[in-house]
Amino acid sequence: MTSLVTNLEYSNGVLSIKGKSEVSLEESCTLCIRRREIEHGLEYPEEYSFPLNINSSEFVFEKDINTLLQGISLNNEMIWDLFLLSGDDYFKLETDKQLKMNTNDYVSLDNKQFKVKPYITGENGVSIFVLKNDIQGTVGNASFNEGVFNLSVQMSNSAILKQEDWNNYSIRLMVKKREQEHLFEYYESMIIEPVSGVNPLNFSLNINDLFENYKLNKKLIWDLFIEVTSKDGLVVETPLLCSSGTKGLFNFNYFNFSHNDLYRIKPYVTGKNSIALLIRPSELKIDLSQLKFENNTMHLLGTVSSPEYDVWNFDELESYLIIKKRYTVGKENIYYTEKVSHLSLLNAHFQAELSVTELLNDEVIHHGDVWDMFVRLTTLDGRIIDVMVRPLEDLKKEKFTYEMMSSNPSYKFKPYVNGLGNFSLYFIDSNKPSHNAVKIAVLGSCFSRNPFNSTNYFNPTYKQNYKCVLTQFHSSIISMVSNPMQIDVAKMDDVTEYNKYFIQSDFEKNFFDQIKELRPEYLIVDLYADAARDIIKINDDTIVSASLSLRQSKYFKEFMEYEVVTHDNNDTYFALWKEAMIQFSEKIKEYLPEDRIILNIGGFTSTYYDEDGSIKRFPRDHIIQRNNYFWDKLNSWFMQCIPGCKVINLKDTKYIGQHDHPFGKTFSHYQSGYYKEFMNRLNKLVMQDLQSDRQVQENKQLIKA
Repeated sequence: MTSLVTNLEYSNGVLSIKGKSEVSLEESCTLCIRRREIEHGLEYPEEYSFPLNINSSEFVFEKDINTLLQGISLNNEMIWDLFLLSGDDYFKLETDKQLKMNTNDYVSLDNKQFKVKPYITGENGVSIFVLKNDIQGTVGNASFNEGVFNLSVQMSNSAILKQEDWNNYSIRLMVKKREQEHLFEYYESMIIEPVSGVNPLNFSLNINDLFENYKLNKKLIWDLFIEVTSKDGLVVETPLLCSSGTKGLFNFNYFNFSHNDLYRIKPYVTGKNSIALLIRPSELKIDLSQLKFENNTMHLLGTVSSPEYDVWNFDELESYLIIKKRYTVGKENIYYTEKVSHLSLLNAHFQAELSVTELLNDEVIHHGDVWDMFVRLTTLDGRIIDVMVRPLEDLKKEKFTYEMMSSNPSYKFKPYVNGLGNFSLYFIDSNKPSHNAVKIAVLGSCFSRNPFNSTNYFNPTYKQNYKCVLTQFHSSIISMVSNPMQIDVAKMDDVTEYNKYFIQSDFEKNFFDQIKELRPEYLIVDLYADAARDIIKINDDTIVSASLSLRQSKYFKEFMEYEVVTHDNNDTYFALWKEAMIQFSEKIKEYLPEDRIILNIGGFTSTYYDEDGSIKRFPRDHIIQRNNYFWDKLNSWFMQCIPGCKVINLKDTKYIGQHDHPFGKTFSHYQSGYYKEFMNRLNKLVMQDLQSDRQVQENKQLIKA
């Protein structure tokens, strides 16, 4: 059924629609607005219905936009598509190509926080676009003395013309920790109430009090925002900005924290002209004057110095040389595993001897592993700081050669100066010969399953070497370790048989039973589902994966009560996932040795090749960046829980998306070469194992002989 709009008007905030359908409409037919979600393809997770005036096949709808959106939690750049809802069927409002609106102007809502306009889409549909009003908080004056940051803030809003109207809002200052310097994700925040009324708003931040219980351990950035809450509870946040006239005020000196003077802080103006607090450690230098590398052992000599801190405050008996295994998450490095060796420190000079193979004897090594080198210093009152080791200029020129690991001949390593100018250890495969194997199970997504596809785009001859005996598709690790629940997938008439199988498997949690029965020789895992998809909490004991086919199923939406856990706060999501991953790792090790589990690192591409051969960008790049950052974080904890796993990481390739990918153009579908390179790397890993197994058998036969 088509529903054609014949007249569309928007005047004084009132939306008026007239239209007709190709058949007579039932009296129960309503107008439905559905929030468009475009992060992972077109979804409608939220909708509201309103009565229509119906006369046979014609319909009329008229409503004030404030009433239409009343009670809805609004966000910036929100799109609502308009449909007719007849029974269980949705029919998108369509317009004739010649139909024009009488206005394209935004109208501010009564809350003055958002403005709205209906519009005709490029596909001739009708939608409503919600945009945040130009609300700004600008610093008028600022001072920073003895750790107290005082500032006055002038509020402005293009929709608020009278000063007294600001009394209708609650306004507070928010200090939010930036997850990384180049990643504007926020999971931690603090609230500061104003000390005076609006215009100006005055705030006073006592830095020592604000961070008294916060653990300081790296360079941190806390951005300042103004939070504006209307009387009906609608919240809008806006960065606190610096006007051109007050920018010169922010030439502040650092202030040392009273509870930990190894760290210091100052307010500053960012490149986006917003205000932030910068916390950094005191400048400490670990200068290495000598590094000798032989027989898998490093001999080091160096000094500790600082232009900002009294190095005589360090306990000479509590100093250590540390190497930490590096995981790259977004644009920063994180560390879970470290190895400690005592360091002899006297009068700010140190020496150390580090046997790398002895220190890493119980560690699983992967090709491309990097271990960064630090010196751990401890103050006389027990505070600790780790400082990276830097070579002096003469030592930078020295070139070290690889040595085979005496404890693990499959790998070789060497010290090297990394991109930041500090010392690290780099491990690579020693290129031992190998052979290939057969039975594969996949837990993940198209990143891992598509290489086992025999069409020409992927790997047409893969069945000569591999048999994929099990696929668990788009299942969250959190779901897999929760309690099972029965679901009648036969009632899901709007779900394909292919997807019913995966939904049922996800509900019934039979993955480990299948692993036990089918006995694959390798399990390939990617964490796409947890990096980008939500989970659904049915009850306190059962959680399922929020696949698109499940969420869009009418049967599921009508007959199941549930709570959706989203990625709005990945810190909260990661806390759930971290515990689930521990349970998963303990369970899977009952059926497969760690070195037969392969982690496919995965990641979304921000670009693709278009039909004309040009490179185009996918929309909403910040979402892709956020999901890639979180995926990196999941990968690092996976490797911490299953340290013996093998890894396939195609991030060192230049493959991007492809417009004619067999399963569609998205940021998770790559060029053909991506899947062929995946197979090349899998072949190498499996062949190495087979060669090793064969060598063991040959040795046993020699012993018997």
